[in-house]
Amino acid sequence: MTAHVTLQDIADKLKLSRTTISLALHDHPRISQPTKKKIWALVRQLRYEPDHVARSLATGRSNLIGVMVTDSTNPYYADVIRGIEDGAREANYHVVLSNGSYDLQVEAGRIQEMIRLRVAGIVAAPAFSSEKPVLPPFWRNLRRSRFPFVLVNRQLNPPIFHQVSADNVEGVRLAVDALASLGHRRVAYISGTPAVVPICQRLAAFRRFARKCGLDNDPELFDCCELGPRGGYEACGRLWAKLSNRPTAVMALSDAEAFGVLRYFREHNVKVPEQVSVMGFDGFEASGFSHVSLSTVSTPMRQMGQEAVKLLIGAIEKRIQSPQSIVWPAKLELRESVGPVSSASVA
Repeated sequence: MTAHVTLQDIADKLKLSRTTISLALHDHPRISQPTKKKIWALVRQLRYEPDHVARSLATGRSNLIGVMVTDSTNPYYADVIRGIEDGAREANYHVVLSNGSYDLQVEAGRIQEMIRLRVAGIVAAPAFSSEKPVLPPFWRNLRRSRFPFVLVNRQLNPPIFHQVSADNVEGVRLAVDALASLGHRRVAYISGTPAVVPICQRLAAFRRFARKCGLDNDPELFDCCELGPRGGYEACGRLWAKLSNRPTAVMALSDAEAFGVLRYFREHNVKVPEQVSVMGFDGFEASGFSHVSLSTVSTPMRQMGQEAVKLLIGAIEKRIQSPQSIVWPAKLELRESVGPVSSASVA
């Protein structure tokens, strides 16, 4: 591995000042064209690359964007991060990624580390559990500092940071209306823990629209699980074990848990959708390729990531001041896993 070539190395070889080299590379009119050509020839020969860390130390600005999500292995955030990287690359920024692990205190430490790295701004999905969170001191100070900061997949009311999210409430309404229109009245719902904002929004919206559509008001139809397919599998097992009057449909907080539900039914010879329908949420790419393709509410995860970067750059450049809230529409995707109630439905 060759040593990193610096501006000073180039200056020494050409017997010019470091300032002259820097001005030439920025095409400053003070530097003559013959000198610029000589400098650029050596730059190409030595394969010089700018030291972004040194530049950020000198200018107080960098081309780094910090990204902190609760769990980057979650397919939802994997897609959001791809969108953030697309937007950052287009704007000549690079991404520094960190996981917050659903712990506000840990997340505060991660964000402090990024700020010490002199990132220009941060896109984050903190573990807020309420649309109106009581902010711990770190978060209050971050808000007051006006450091460029954008929430993704967090819709606070009112917004206290810039934020980009999907319309979880409308998405749940679409799903519940679709199930009700197919004759389903006994619908189970699997929520999740940790109960961060979008999980809480979806559960509250399901309860609200279930009442409006006249679905069974039975607390035994609800279960809560750890996030992921295993959690959905285990929650479905608990529902089936305790319910003698079983549901004709199961809705899960996201596709990940719904995949676990599908697996449980397959292992226990419960036919989907002939005996029970299954509805997910988020629209993972894999939902169209499960053994029974999963009906879901798709959210534009990648576009949300791109939009978050646009909002962040607007804040970095001070074009956007007061907190902005962008809510993307959700779209119902009916596939094989949802069908009408039939005489073969589980009793």
